[in-house]
Order: sequence, then structure tokens, then C-alpha cells
Amino acid sequence: MKIKRSYKGAVAVSVFFLFTAMIFSCGKDTPERIEPEKKNEKWRTTAIKDSLGNQYYAVSTLNNKLEIRVDNKEGKTVFAEVCPTIDATEIPATANKVLTYLVSPSKYISINDATFSLRLVQDEMDKQDKHVQLLANINLDTKKFYTKKYKVEKPEDWTYRDFNGALVQWYQNTLLVREGTEYDLNKGGGHMGLGQRGTQLVCYERDFSIRYTKDIDAPSAYYPSTGGQYIPINNYEAMGFRIDGLVSRVQIVTSVEDVWAGKKEIVWQDDLKNSNNIPADYSVKITAYNIQDDEAIASYTIYDDKGVLKYKRTRKWQLSSGIPRGTTTE
Repeated sequence: MKIKRSYKGAVAVSVFFLFTAMIFSCGKDTPERIEPEKKNEKWRTTAIKDSLGNQYYAVSTLNNKLEIRVDNKEGKTVFAEVCPTIDATEIPATANKVLTYLVSPSKYISINDATFSLRLVQDEMDKQDKHVQLLANINLDTKKFYTKKYKVEKPEDWTYRDFNGALVQWYQNTLLVREGTEYDLNKGGGHMGLGQRGTQLVCYERDFSIRYTKDIDAPSAYYPSTGGQYIPINNYEAMGFRIDGLVSRVQIVTSVEDVWAGKKEIVWQDDLKNSNNIPADYSVKITAYNIQDDEAIASYTIYDDKGVLKYKRTRKWQLSSGIPRGTTTE
């Protein structure tokens, strides 16, 4: 019995001292400082945000790797992967020699798929004769990550156009990329400088297997550019909803063969400002758009010459022909 009482007494004393320590700890004027987590990085690029607030950036790590990271809007890192194809010698000493571009996820194509593009400059920024380009397809839901690398050391090297909206998220989560030699893409050449568009348009799956390629040799080639309000409806066509009220079904036309086949950029088009018979000094603004089954749908507002809202309307069109299927006014 003495042993049991002694054990109980020891426990009681331990609890007393623990409780006392907790009281004094909580009563400190200044809480214990927590050191911030040290990032394993030499430098990082400026982050680019998508519409949900996710931030995409590249990091040069202390062990000489190039890493792609994505932070959510709260600043928590939700994606981090090393680029396996980038050699340590290809990573610039500072972030000032890295150019980045983002093809943001789209709710009309895939809300989780993004493409992050990097140009790693090996010489001077005003020359960029020697550089490495990297395309990185990222899915923030599945965390799947695929990359494709292009290395340019002379004008004849194969590369891709990485600016002015050249990379386009496309039908069924694919990616449209304009490729060609460095000379054709960025140095001019061709009739009236049209060689700057590149040699071919490539439609890549998310793993960079090729869905199709198209030659770019038409006198007035047309291909989509990112940043617009568009919804792809098949491999070669999309519905475009320009904010000022121009609704169009457009198709990719890049080759002489396309022209000979009678293909044209615009399949059908409706200028809402004209078709609503509003005064010339009125304006139109598309506020929402979508495709449902065989219909294209756009909601828009009409303003008078003083900017006062006059009408809110929604119009539907038959997707194939552009024939209006009714307009409603709120």
C-alpha cells in the first residue's frame, strides 16, 4: 500500500510542476520567436497569378536544380517539382535572366490545367542568341507534371514562340504551340516578315504527345491567341466572345491547303451592337458566355452615350450556323 501511495504522490507532484510551468510560460511578455522556414533557393522569379489567386514561379535551388512551384492565394506551396531535363549549367546565375509566361487555367477547358513557360537566357538579355526554353504542363488537382525543352544556340535551332499570346490552351485540355527555327520565329524573314509566325502549329496533349500539326504557310494565316474570351469546340474551331459585343465562330486556317479547301477564319459572326439596332453612340459589353449542347449563349448589357445601363439581354445562336434562337431582355 505504501508503494501505491508513493506512486500517487509522485504523480501529483509532477502534475503540479507541469501546471506551474504552463502558467509561467503563458505569462511571458514576449512569446518565444519561431524562426521562419529557410527556403532551399538561390533565387526565384516574380510570381504570376491566375484568376483563382494561385501564384506560379520558378526557383533555382541550392543543389543546382530548377524547380517549378505554385502557391495558393494564402501563400501555401501546393505544387513543387524539379525540372528533370534542365542541366545545372543551363540555369542562369540570377532571376533577371529568366522570362516567364503563364497560360492560365480556364473553366471552359480545364480549371486545373495550366502551362508555365520559361526562357533561360544564357548570354546577354538584349541578344538572347543562346537560351533554353521550357514548357511545363501542370495539373494542380492530380499534381501531374510534364515538360518539354528546347535549346537554342544558333538561328537554325528549333524553338517555339513564347510571347504575344502565342501559347493557347485548347480543345480537350490540349495546348497550341507555334514552332519553327529561331530565325523564323523571332528574327523576321519570309514574305513581308510573315516568317515570324513560325513554321508549324502543333497541338500537344498534356504529356506533350502530338495530337496534330499544321503547316503555317498561308498568306493570311489565322490561329488563336491566348487572353481572349474563347471556347474551343473542336480541334480546329472555337467560339469567340469579344467583350465589346462581337460573337464569332472562327477556325484555324494556316496553310495553302486550307485556303484551297475554301476554309475561312470566320464561319459566322454576329455584331451585337448592329443586330440590336441600337444608336451609334450606344455601347455593348458581354458579361457572360457559354456553350450548351448545340447552342452558343451570351449575356450582355447595353449602355447609352452617357454610360447609363439601358438593357440587359441574353441571346442564343445555333452553334453550327449562327442562326439566332431567341433574345431575352431582363
